[in-house]
Amino acid sequence: MKQLWRVALVTGVFLTGCVSTSTFDKKQAELATCQQQAKSEIEACNSARSELDTKLTIANQELGAFRKSAEARQHKLDELQNQEKQLRERLSKELTDKNVEIEQLRGQLSVRLLDKIVFKSGSADILPQGMEVLDKLADAIKDSTNTIRIEGHTDDTPISNKLKAKYPSNWELSAARASAVARYFETKHFINPKRLESLGFSMYHPVAPNDSEENKQRNRRVEIVLKPAADPEPPAEPAAAQPAPTTPASPAANP
Repeated sequence: MKQLWRVALVTGVFLTGCVSTSTFDKKQAELATCQQQAKSEIEACNSARSELDTKLTIANQELGAFRKSAEARQHKLDELQNQEKQLRERLSKELTDKNVEIEQLRGQLSVRLLDKIVFKSGSADILPQGMEVLDKLADAIKDSTNTIRIEGHTDDTPISNKLKAKYPSNWELSAARASAVARYFETKHFINPKRLESLGFSMYHPVAPNDSEENKQRNRRVEIVLKPAADPEPPAEPAAAQPAPTTPASPAANP
């Protein structure tokens, strides 16, 4: 009987050891699985964080560029407003007499001179009083970096027969008057001719309907448009080196 109890005791101990070992191995496997899962999740988090850091860096760079662009636009706007103020002070008499109009539109400043104070009727020769007005204007704009576009405009009255030998149509007269002003700015005030543009628009850009003498007079004009100089383009980045292939592969205003 004693012998039988001894055998049963040994058998019980053996079976208990087997159960403990099996549970331990199972727990070890579960732990390894958890560790691998945690490692994968950490790697995914690090990858997502790196991607977010990259996006944040790009966003900060774009924000910096936007701020710089906004500051540049504000600087140009401030310059334009100061220039308009200076022009209004210099041309106060002409503005009061309604012979000059100043308008700011889309970042450009436009000064309209009625032809009667600048030119004789049917002529592109600048009058002395026209020179005085152009002198005031040139003094205010010659030191800026603006492009200066001079436009000649007419009303819709055809050129008289007496003038047709010199100016066959309003195209030629408007262009001649614009060119005369551009030449005056260059030769009298030494404005860099690369900043000057001369265009004739004939009758096709009126500021008022040609239905009264007053409106026709407004349309017979020379406009000096001040355009901000274009920003220089940034230098192109050098292209990345590519591995070698392994297999073949003008115009005229009315008198």
